[in-house]
Amino acid sequence: MRALAFMRIGIALIVLTDLLIRGSDLTAHYTDEGLWPTTLIHNFGWKTGNWSLHELSGSYSWVLSLFILHFIFALFLLFGYKTKLSTLIVWLLTISLHNRNLFVQQSGDDLLRLVLFWGLFLPWHVHYSMDAGKTSIPSKQNIIANIGYLLLISSVYFFTVSLKTSSEWRSEGTAIYYALSLEQIRLPLGDLLYQFPVLMKLITWFVFYTELAIPILILWPSKKGNLRWIAFVLLIILHSGIGLTLYVGLFFIINMVSGLGLLPKKVIDKVETKFKLKKETIILSIKKTSALNYFINSICVTVIVTSIIINLSAVNWFGYELRKEVWYPVNALRLDQYWGMFSPSILKKDGWFVYHGMDSIGRQYDIYRDKEYVDYKKPEHIVRMYKSDRWRKLAENMQNDNYTFLRPQYCRYIIKKWNKEHPDKPMNMLNLYYMEKINLADYKTTEIKKNLFCVCNDD
Repeated sequence: MRALAFMRIGIALIVLTDLLIRGSDLTAHYTDEGLWPTTLIHNFGWKTGNWSLHELSGSYSWVLSLFILHFIFALFLLFGYKTKLSTLIVWLLTISLHNRNLFVQQSGDDLLRLVLFWGLFLPWHVHYSMDAGKTSIPSKQNIIANIGYLLLISSVYFFTVSLKTSSEWRSEGTAIYYALSLEQIRLPLGDLLYQFPVLMKLITWFVFYTELAIPILILWPSKKGNLRWIAFVLLIILHSGIGLTLYVGLFFIINMVSGLGLLPKKVIDKVETKFKLKKETIILSIKKTSALNYFINSICVTVIVTSIIINLSAVNWFGYELRKEVWYPVNALRLDQYWGMFSPSILKKDGWFVYHGMDSIGRQYDIYRDKEYVDYKKPEHIVRMYKSDRWRKLAENMQNDNYTFLRPQYCRYIIKKWNKEHPDKPMNMLNLYYMEKINLADYKTTEIKKNLFCVCNDD
C-alpha cells in the first residue's frame, strides 16, 4: 500500500505537469480559435461511445475552467484529500481532455488513463495522504484489483514485444539504429549513441529481451517481491534510455511512475528511513461481503478480460475480436489500448517542415525562421522545431497519409497566428512543405523529396 501511495503521488505530479504543458497551447489545441475546432471533432477519429466535456464549448473561458478544475483535483490527488473522489474526477476529466484532441495523444496517455482507472479500486490513499488514518480499510485488499494493475503493467511489455515482429527486432538487431535515425525525435545523447553501430545492436537486443522479461518477473510468484523489484529496475533502465535519447514527452516518465506499485517492502522501508517519512497507523476492519463488493469485483473482472482480448486482437495469431456492442462501453471508459511502440517495425520516414509565406505583393517569407527568404535546408536539430511533444506528435500524424485532413487545419492556424503576431508584415498565403527523406541502412537516406502538404490563405 505504501508503494501504491508513491505511485499515486507520482501520477498526480504527471497530471499536473501535463496540464501545464497542454495549457501553454490551450488555444491552439483545445478551442475553436485553434487548429481543431469543436465542429470537426465528430468527423475524424471519433468513435461510438466517445464523449468530452471539453467539446461542449469551443470558447477559451470554458476550456480554461475545465483545466483549472482538473488541476485542483489533481492537487487533491497529490495530497490525498478525498482521494477516491479526486481519483474519479481526475480520471473522467483526463478522458474528456484526451478525447477533445485525439491527434496530439501518444501511448503514454493510454497508460495514464488506465492507471487512474485502477486507482479507483486500489488502496493508494492509505499512506502519505490527508485521508490516512481517518477511515478504516478492509483487512484484505481487493485481490482482483491488484491483479488488474499487475496485468496492466505486464501487458504493456508483453504485447509490445509480441508486436515487434520485423527483422529489425528479431534478426538484424537494427531497431535502435533506425529509431535514432529519426532526427525529428533524436536528442543530443542520441546523436552520440548514433555513432556506435555495434553498441546500438547490443542495445536492440537488450530492449527486446528486457521487454520480454519484465512481465515474467512481475507475474512470477515471489513472497519478498524480489522479482518485481528486478522488473522495476529493468523498467527504469529501459525508459531512462528512451527518455535520454528520444524526444517522447512524458511517455517514459509515465511508464516509470506506473511501475512504482511494484516496489517491495524492503525498498519502501529504506526510503521511509532515509527521508524520515511518517508511517501512518492503519485502521483495519473486517467487513462482510456485500452486493457492492460483488459489483466492484465484477467490474474489475470484466475490465481485465476485456483488456486481454483487446490486446490479443492486435497480434496476428489471435483471431477473435470484441463485438461492436462491447466497444461502446470500452470507448466510453477509454479502456482501449495498443502497446505497439516502435512495432512491428521502426518508422523510417523522416524530415522537416518549411513554412513558405507570401504577402500581397508576392514577397516571400520564411514564417518559421522569421526571415525574408525561404530556407529549405535541413535544420541542424530538427527536434528543436517542436515546442512540445504534443506538437511533435501532431507533426508525426500529419506526415501520415491517413491524416491528410490535419494539414489544412494546421496551415490555416499557422498563418492566422502569424498575422496576429506580425501585423506589420501580414501574409496572404502560406505553402506548407514537408521535406521528406527515408532512412536506410548504413547511415544512408533517400534523396530529399519536397512535398507540398497544403496551400492556404488568411480568410
